[in-house]
Amino acid sequence: MNTQPVSDEQRAIVSNIAARLQSEVLQRLADVTQKHVAECMDVHPSKVSRMVSEDLMEVCKLLAASGFQLASGESVVVDQNEQIAIESMALKWMQARHQARLEALRKGAKGYADRK
Repeated sequence: MNTQPVSDEQRAIVSNIAARLQSEVLQRLADVTQKHVAECMDVHPSKVSRMVSEDLMEVCKLLAASGFQLASGESVVVDQNEQIAIESMALKWMQARHQARLEALRKGAKGYADRK
């Protein structure tokens, strides 16, 4: 449990993230339509409209303050440890590729000098 006081900076960060989340939700709602969302939720479209106009920003603040992030269904989400592992593998591959190219250049330059 976090017992630290919340700073003005933290509040501002949460507000900024919440605004971004709200924007993403509104864009997605525009793409799929509130009517479709209402049908999926088995509620009347006016309920979705009310939720968006009255509660969306507060829910987005709740998500932001809790550390949640949104990702579209097409996204691939990895945790921090997986990201570090991917970066480490990519680095090893790039180092090996770089080394192979340097060796090829050295051999090529030596072969060129031998032909003269």
